Amino acid sequence: MVRSRRRWGGAAAVVCALALLLSGCRSAVQQQGAQDITVPDTPQDGGTLVAAQVQDADPGSFLKTSIGNILTEYSVLETLTRIDQKTGKPEGVLAKSWKVAANGRSMDVVLRDDVTFHSGAKLTAADVLFTLKKVRDPATGAANQRVAAVISGMKAVGDDELKLTFSRPLPNIYDLFETMPVLNPATYDKYAAGEVVDGTGPFAWTSWTPGGKVVLTKYPKYRDADDIHLDKIQINVITDPTAMISAIRSGRIQYGVGMGALDAYTLSRQPGFQLITAGGSAIPLTFDVSKKPFDDKRVRQAFQYAIDRERIDRQVEGGQATATSLPWRTNTVGYDEKQAGRYHYDPDKARKLLAQAGAKDLSVEMVTLNSPEATGIFQIVRNNLEAVGVDLKAVPLAAAEFDGRLASGTMGAPVFLQQASNGLSPAGAVVGRAELLADGNPSHYGDDRYTALSRRLTVATGAHDQKAALRAWNDHFLDQAFAVPLITRPSMTVASRAVQGITYTQMGFMDLNHVWLARAR
Repeated sequence: MVRSRRRWGGAAAVVCALALLLSGCRSAVQQQGAQDITVPDTPQDGGTLVAAQVQDADPGSFLKTSIGNILTEYSVLETLTRIDQKTGKPEGVLAKSWKVAANGRSMDVVLRDDVTFHSGAKLTAADVLFTLKKVRDPATGAANQRVAAVISGMKAVGDDELKLTFSRPLPNIYDLFETMPVLNPATYDKYAAGEVVDGTGPFAWTSWTPGGKVVLTKYPKYRDADDIHLDKIQINVITDPTAMISAIRSGRIQYGVGMGALDAYTLSRQPGFQLITAGGSAIPLTFDVSKKPFDDKRVRQAFQYAIDRERIDRQVEGGQATATSLPWRTNTVGYDEKQAGRYHYDPDKARKLLAQAGAKDLSVEMVTLNSPEATGIFQIVRNNLEAVGVDLKAVPLAAAEFDGRLASGTMGAPVFLQQASNGLSPAGAVVGRAELLADGNPSHYGDDRYTALSRRLTVATGAHDQKAALRAWNDHFLDQAFAVPLITRPSMTVASRAVQGITYTQMGFMDLNHVWLARAR
């Protein structure tokens, strides 16, 4: 049976992420810490937030939602809209208003007229069109490129308006907007080198030392500058999770992203610290079905049955994850607990399936991110597979190389462990998440049945049709077992109690725009 664990502190953390700076939320999150920080009722201005992450920044990959940009993307850059996680409806950021035609095949967008890039250039509709064209180009490898591909026409109507037309109704357009920070075409060629990252957000990209740190400073001409409290954000790269724990314990950093989930949870229980849970991710075990023996679904199923998902939750995720075989949030319309428990831990069944497939003495490589979480999961997966007669070797990659291989569809090994945000609806995910695409997924899996089922998901309306479409898709997906999750889990990070106002996006990226620092006594 699948276990949907009630996450410690989950309700308080989610409420606080949705109700920025409310005093009730602050007390709910802070109840773990010692009484060594004075937290006033109103935000305080000034100061530098010193944060850290395990992956280096990747300024050429803002359209890919690269994990290396988890702390910078939504502070330096802005999107047309953002999904309100409480209502599930889009709210304007750069877009002042928008209107979708009655037939769903076109959309008019009006931009704010008070937005400037950090270079001083005024935001115009031409900048949005440039960004859309970059997202539409498969060579960019952008998130939600498949959604953008449905845009059949686009044109500017003056400086502050644009009109989009679609080849079919596009209910997932807001998923696209959420992952499409608007770029400046005049400076875009300089983004990748980190020399100039010209955004419209409240913080300007000041400097980047590859492998070292990123420095952001408050943009004084930001339209709502009075609501931005920090003077500066410094993001250090600390690849060693033990060193990150030491840094946050000592106070050298105030916020850490990327340490192991179990370490994050344990540290957050100590005086002076708080656990921040954000967004959600699925961790699928994925196979290249064009390579033997993974062209046989019995081998893929055997690997899934061999894995002890509950052990991954306990030992790697600190009990904060959900052991599941489905890639969706548990509150997804049509989520089915029985389907979610399809691949429970059953090593005997795994051995039988391998024997039936004639797969003996297997020795294979598995690509993973070079991160504490991926390393911890790999160790459990390796031990589980050894118990059923499979030798597994790790090929750990930095985030930039991993993202590059994923974008090209060439992972370089027959097995790979992915991390994918499950913030998208199923209709958005099957055209926006690489491992679920009906055409061009990195597993090289595809058939007419899967294409038809995915198409059905994207056009289903109404709860009844959505549930039926999802059940049929799930059945096929689980049977084929080419990219089945091991777990889903929230992102878990740790901050000093002095750090107030951290929120997050639907995709799980951190939003530091309204952070402020409480003074110590």
